[in-house]
Amino acid sequence: MHISISTKALRALLRAGAVVAVFDQRGEPLGVFMRPVGDATGAKRLCQYAAASDGRGLQLAKKWVWLKIRGQLENVKRWRRRLSKYGQYAESIAKAINALATAVAPREIMEAEAAAAEAYWGAYREVTGFPGRDQEGRDPVNAGLNYGYGILKALCFKSILLAGLDPYVGFLHADKSGRPSLVLDFMEQWRPRVDAVVAQLAEELEAENGLLTHKSRLRLAAAVLEEFNATGRPLSAEIHREARSIAKALCTS
Repeated sequence: MHISISTKALRALLRAGAVVAVFDQRGEPLGVFMRPVGDATGAKRLCQYAAASDGRGLQLAKKWVWLKIRGQLENVKRWRRRLSKYGQYAESIAKAINALATAVAPREIMEAEAAAAEAYWGAYREVTGFPGRDQEGRDPVNAGLNYGYGILKALCFKSILLAGLDPYVGFLHADKSGRPSLVLDFMEQWRPRVDAVVAQLAEELEAENGLLTHKSRLRLAAAVLEEFNATGRPLSAEIHREARSIAKALCTS
């Protein structure tokens, strides 16, 4: 589907504070149009770089992983009546949370995260019928997860930039050319929200050649944005507040 937008309309959107994100068919953000205004200062990035070296950043990443695993456990509890192995899944994820509590090194944090993921995606397989989590998977559910995560990634990227932080210097994900490591670390805590939406729509999603159909992309995007902007708890505002809070904390701790 091709959509055109005039420069005049784009200017009006930017003046109004809107963010215009362009995604590929997999849901990966190709670009984000936004005003170059925020809390960007060199001092904040210097604080971030110091935190990446002295261990404070790793503690933040550990917190985000903990929030992710807790969200996974909440999803599993929500699906308990549909799970034949509910007790096993819940116990395994709870053990992973306990292991994370004592983790001090990146490897230990990632091992706890992986242990929780093994149980979680097992439960997800029962709920959705998908073959298992695979970023390159060509089935509708994996394609839907990728697309939903892309929307979340764009929101987090925007907020990280507006908070004055460097999206490419992370605390847990390895730094690699072109990889927004801090964004990937930061967005972990909200992934279960996307998972829940995709699970709810699993039977409606369709894929062609490993990609969601246009109809499915529209349906999923609308559902994800509806979840993110639910009355009383808009996720976009929560993400922005959290990014600003992190930037402030890194320079005061």
